[in-house]
Amino acid sequence: MKEMALPARPSPPADLAGEDAELFLTLRPAPEIGEWVQRNILVDDGPINNPDHSHLIDADLCFLWASTAFTKQGRTVLGQCEQVMFRAGGWQKARQEQQMREWFGYVPQFIITLAADYCSQCSDVEFCALVEHELMHIGQQMDEF
Repeated sequence: MKEMALPARPSPPADLAGEDAELFLTLRPAPEIGEWVQRNILVDDGPINNPDHSHLIDADLCFLWASTAFTKQGRTVLGQCEQVMFRAGGWQKARQEQQMREWFGYVPQFIITLAADYCSQCSDVEFCALVEHELMHIGQQMDEF
């Protein structure tokens, strides 16, 4: 059986995943990941299309690089998918919304954040598995039909 070559994947900016990045956790918009996901995974004729994600073709989804992974309850977190919700009011909510607008130009419905330190050294297969895993968190509500 012939092994399929994976499409070239986005890499984090070198300054985000370098030694200096460990001093402070830094987040940076990663539109190149969204474009890669759309072109390779979501579209029907994408080279690594996954029909399980067909409901995401028009999803309001943005990506971020985080300079490093973090640890939560003894586990290393390499990626995180979240539905954007502000559980605050007043200036706190305004500040959070402003950050989204500065990063993306608007407030997206979903954000996937990937650890740049991991993604800069993992294999293509591991990167695809991480992205696929995070996309699976954006479920599609099924109806009775």
